[in-house]
Amino acid sequence: MTAAPHLLVVGAGPGISAATARRLGGDGYAVGLIGRRQGALAELGNDLRRSVQRVEWAGADAGDPRSLGVAVTALVEQLGPVDVLLYNVSVGREAAVADLSPEDLLADLAAGAVGLQTVVRAVLPGMRERGSGTVLVTGGGAADRPIPSMASLGVQKAALRALAEVQARALAPEGIHVATVTVRGLVGDDRQIPPDRVAALYAELVAETAGPRDEWRTVVELR
Repeated sequence: MTAAPHLLVVGAGPGISAATARRLGGDGYAVGLIGRRQGALAELGNDLRRSVQRVEWAGADAGDPRSLGVAVTALVEQLGPVDVLLYNVSVGREAAVADLSPEDLLADLAAGAVGLQTVVRAVLPGMRERGSGTVLVTGGGAADRPIPSMASLGVQKAALRALAEVQARALAPEGIHVATVTVRGLVGDDRQIPPDRVAALYAELVAETAGPRDEWRTVVELR
């Protein structure tokens, strides 16, 4: 029996992550979840099991390369190599420029941007072996219009976009499609952008990976 394709979600939560897990889970994907809060992670995982055939999870801090690597390894052992990675991490620290310490900025960048590189390196061997894979990255409008009361968020999202773009250029020749969606608006069932709309776009980008590489999108706007 052929193993189900594996969607790995880093930064798992009830919004974009859950919607994407349900969308791709409905297409037959097994879902691996990584999040920082064990209780919330287990609650989400058990909820997803009602509609997704296979869901597993592992706790890790996206800003800690060691714990993140251990979590990825554990989920790959359970679910197989990663076919689709969703990096959906943001640190919404309430701190203006005058109050943001260098230590806090470094910590926010570690989770909000550098963790993407950690997890891409962890899943890359399996994607390279198959010659295919999709990396999805949740960006935000703060990359262009920073929010003064959340000074580190714009820095995270600007760095994240640049990292996704350089990964896309480097990995496309190996059949690995990296795309980042700049979400310009508040996400929620009663907000400007419903999570299901983001999930639908991510499903489009996954399907795009099977098509011609010159038609792959890298930086996508969602308003």
